[in-house]
Amino acid sequence: MKNIIVAVCCLALLSSCGQDKSAVENAEKEVFVIHDEIMPQMTQLMEYKSGLSAEITKLDSLLKISSNDSLQKRKDEALAISSTLQDADKAMMDWMHDYRGDSLKALNSDEALKAMDAEKTRISAVREKMREGMDKAKTFLGK
Repeated sequence: MKNIIVAVCCLALLSSCGQDKSAVENAEKEVFVIHDEIMPQMTQLMEYKSGLSAEITKLDSLLKISSNDSLQKRKDEALAISSTLQDADKAMMDWMHDYRGDSLKALNSDEALKAMDAEKTRISAVREKMREGMDKAKTFLGK
C-alpha cells in the first residue's frame, strides 16, 4: 500500500512538472507571437524614418528662405514623430539584445512564468510604440 501511495505521488509530481513546462513554453510562444508580428514591420518603420528625415531636411531649407510659423510647426511635428520612431526602433533592438530565452531552463516554473510575463509586457510596449509612431508617420507623410 505504501508503495502505491509513493508511486501515485511520483506520478502526480511528474505530471505537474510537465504541465508547468508546457505553461512556460506557451508563455514563451505568446511572447514570440508578438515579436513575430512586429519584426516584419521594422522595414516600414525605417522607411518612415527616412521619409521624415527627408521632410525635415526640406523644411529646414524652406525655413532658411522664409521663416514661417506653419513650416516650423510642421518641422517640429516631424521631429517629434521621428523621435517616437527612433524610440520604438531602440526599444525593439534593446528587447532583442536583452532577451535570454535560454535562461528559462535555469529557473523554476513560477520564476520562468513571471519572466515570460515581464517579457510579454515589454514586447507589448514595443508594439504599442511602433504602432503609435508608424500611425503618426503614415498620416504625416500622407502614405
